Amino acid sequence: MKGILKELYIQEIERSRLDFERDPEYQTYYTQAQALWEGGDMPCPIHRLLDISGFLSFAHGFRLGVRLARWLRRG
Repeated sequence: MKGILKELYIQEIERSRLDFERDPEYQTYYTQAQALWEGGDMPCPIHRLLDISGFLSFAHGFRLGVRLARWLRRG
């Protein structure tokens, strides 16, 4: 299941349906985070953390959507 969710996540990003750069709040926090490092170069582990956080949020939302759809079918 995790592999399928990862594929869906990547597809959503590649097709620009999940675009963090267009979210003003995300951009504000991202810019603040970049300012913490000289030259704005975030260490690779921080970039990885952001990527994993985005995936986990996507996976949680997807699973919640599936549960809601099942609940609606039962009701």
